[in-house]
Amino acid sequence: MFKFGLVITILIYLSFAAIPCRAAGSDSDSRLEDLNLEELMDVEVVSPSRRKQSLENIAGSYTILTEEDIRRSGAKSIPEALQTVPGVIVTRTDTDKWAIGIRGFKGVFNSKQLILIDNRPITSPYFAEVLWGTQGLPIEMVKQIEVIRGPWTSLWGAESFNGVINIITKHAKELEGLKSVTTVGSDGVSELLIGGSKISDNGNFAVYGKGGYEAGKNYTVFGHPEKGSRDWTTGTVGVRGDWENAFTDELSFQGAISHSKITEQSPPGNPFSADRDKNDVNGFAQFVWDRSTGVNSGIQFRSSYSRTIVTLQDLEGNLNTFDGELVYSGVQTGAHLITAGAGGRYFWEEFEQGKFVSVRNANFSRFDVSSFLQDRITLIEDELFLTLGMKLDYVEDGEVSPQPTARLLYTKDKQEYWLALSYANRYPSDWVHQGHYDVMYNGYRYFLDSTADLENEELTSVEAGYRRIFDDDLKIDLSVFFNNYDQMVTMSFDPSTRTASPVSSLEGITYGSEFALDWQALEWLILRPSVSVTLQDFPSVPGDGPGFSPPLNSPVYSYKLQAIAALSDSLELDLFSSYLNSLDDRDLSTGFDLSARLEWKASDKISLELIGSGLLNGVNDANYVITEPAVSMRLTWDF
Repeated sequence: MFKFGLVITILIYLSFAAIPCRAAGSDSDSRLEDLNLEELMDVEVVSPSRRKQSLENIAGSYTILTEEDIRRSGAKSIPEALQTVPGVIVTRTDTDKWAIGIRGFKGVFNSKQLILIDNRPITSPYFAEVLWGTQGLPIEMVKQIEVIRGPWTSLWGAESFNGVINIITKHAKELEGLKSVTTVGSDGVSELLIGGSKISDNGNFAVYGKGGYEAGKNYTVFGHPEKGSRDWTTGTVGVRGDWENAFTDELSFQGAISHSKITEQSPPGNPFSADRDKNDVNGFAQFVWDRSTGVNSGIQFRSSYSRTIVTLQDLEGNLNTFDGELVYSGVQTGAHLITAGAGGRYFWEEFEQGKFVSVRNANFSRFDVSSFLQDRITLIEDELFLTLGMKLDYVEDGEVSPQPTARLLYTKDKQEYWLALSYANRYPSDWVHQGHYDVMYNGYRYFLDSTADLENEELTSVEAGYRRIFDDDLKIDLSVFFNNYDQMVTMSFDPSTRTASPVSSLEGITYGSEFALDWQALEWLILRPSVSVTLQDFPSVPGDGPGFSPPLNSPVYSYKLQAIAALSDSLELDLFSSYLNSLDDRDLSTGFDLSARLEWKASDKISLELIGSGLLNGVNDANYVITEPAVSMRLTWDF
């Protein structure tokens, strides 16, 4: 703990050493009906540079869901909103559980992408996954979601193995007034209240609270009917305060506490569920100081503390994380945009051992530190850019892991060509090293005996892409990728002792492409079709065996189409359809899905939505099928 306190003290001292000067720039309007496609390129994005910048001149594959995109998707949760993103597969595996994968891989314990809220990692450092059921962030609080596909290791390190999802919440000044959102439907009810006000000429404060209930989902799993967990009750309260002056500084504080209670009765495929009542709690507090020192230049200090009380079958854990980071970016000698940073994370866990699930150490702690440096070099003004970067990750009692990236971008006449080469070297999660539990393999029960003798997982990635704006009504985005994985953790099964062990023996390749089109087909109609193809070849994956976010090991074809229609000034109709085909040696997972949203704006302050999801009982990866469609009515009232 002393080491972490020393790092934070140094970071705070360095942040005060920054020299202020007048800032330039303003926030962009995120409402799509007010923007043509060229103006959309001016929407600010945070993730690719770790500071606000335009969407243009990014040498990578990305999708930005604005506040308007999220609203018109009809999503009632963040995983539901992510379903519309090309290259992202979202599986609801139980009433309170989701599995999210980017460019392959699957599983609730999917450690292959980094997920953040306002740059705060919510991916558990111990389990290397996101406990979505306890996050509690209302979708109405989200300003935009940035999905960066592919590894951005020079900025985010090895945790961004397959991509980064950064969820940006609304500033307190955007929450002024009182808002009520009431949802009633076939799957449950919820109520959200948001209140915000000015507390000074430069300061704003907001509070929110949400409560909800879902009766539970029924599933078909590999062709068999199963009943999911029942009676899911959730509650969240949160606060946010923001202060900014006209020159340099922005200060932000936010915090929330969420509670989740459910009677678990999970379908097969969720090995850490039991027939019992489960109570989980999640809370966090975060402070951010952002100082602008010029156009595209500045320094930011962020620190947060989070605490989660979670149950996995009969194992109860108390998970604590304290982290801090300092990030600087600035233009040097006119041709170099330097981004650099350092940070540390200390986490400690306390477990009550279960009979069926346990861990090697009931009291566990670890301290991680990292630093990075990235230079975006202008080779030809306004046309050719080279980005070189390196991040160094250090895990306590481990080795320093380098994470280099090189990216090349050429842009001219509303066209962009980009090429990227990345390498990632990641320490397997402590859950892999520490966990003890039963797994099913070929119809038999095996006991998982964890070991600490594992190698770091490695990824070498090559990506390329092309973007073009043909006119104000049409934009295309194409990317291709090739990933080579080595020393990935999988399970080895011993039939003689009926034990399973984690081993660093999985290697293979993933390659594919993503194509997305944004087309203003008519004055009142926007069409967004996308196609994603991912092919994987991992010869050493145990057949029918569980694993640690195992690859699908089969071609996966995903087709999505979103239609956004303004029928009149007060009436909107939005449709989202998808088709997924996953073919391997064992089974064929093929199916359509359809969601629909109809909104009537009774006035500037009152709107009523009718939302339907799962209308075609779509099939997704892992062969989970929710058997009943859901229909909801959502009333939004701005007082």
